Amino acid sequence: MLITNKNGGIINDPVLVRLGENHFWLSLADSDVLLWAQGVALNSGMDVNIAEPNVSPIQMRGPKSMLVMAALFGDWINELCYFWLKEIDLRGIPLVVSRTGWSGELGYEIYLRDGRYGDLLWEAVMEAGKPYNIGLGAPSQIRRMEARLLSYGSDMTSNENPFEIGFEKYVDLEQEGDFIGKDSLRRIKAKGIRRRLVGLEIDGPP
Repeated sequence: MLITNKNGGIINDPVLVRLGENHFWLSLADSDVLLWAQGVALNSGMDVNIAEPNVSPIQMRGPKSMLVMAALFGDWINELCYFWLKEIDLRGIPLVVSRTGWSGELGYEIYLRDGRYGDLLWEAVMEAGKPYNIGLGAPSQIRRMEARLLSYGSDMTSNENPFEIGFEKYVDLEQEGDFIGKDSLRRIKAKGIRRRLVGLEIDGPP
């Protein structure tokens, strides 16, 4: 999803995780929206509680990630579709598992809901991944660029709107519901844009 300001500029592009009928998490990109969301709720007169959840995410990435996840959680993981999630208890460790993430690889995110079990979860993950030569890594900029995944702060900021970065398919200006920046985005679409983020394909040896 996209969060835009009154001028149509992008504030964040988080994943919206729905845990219940009226219980949501914003799994954020490289910026913060907590104070923004609190301000929006206050000025909209909404009856909603907004707080930062006490969770710690681990990402599992790579072509063997499904095998590791199945060893850890069971074969149900093979049926977890993209952007789906499941709340589970692993050996007494409360978790939310989702098939999401920031890379072009097959991958998952494991949200630890009780920090006291961090060491236990880590050891369980590493043990399940041992037969598959699991290793540690940081987010790969090259992989996400090759997958055409944008990075907030690098490819877009509040100075860019969805049309300039090729995200127009995520903008529904015909929906009945209102949202911040809707009028500005209508004007931008009608007028057209003067710049656009593009990708380059580089051939030849690396």
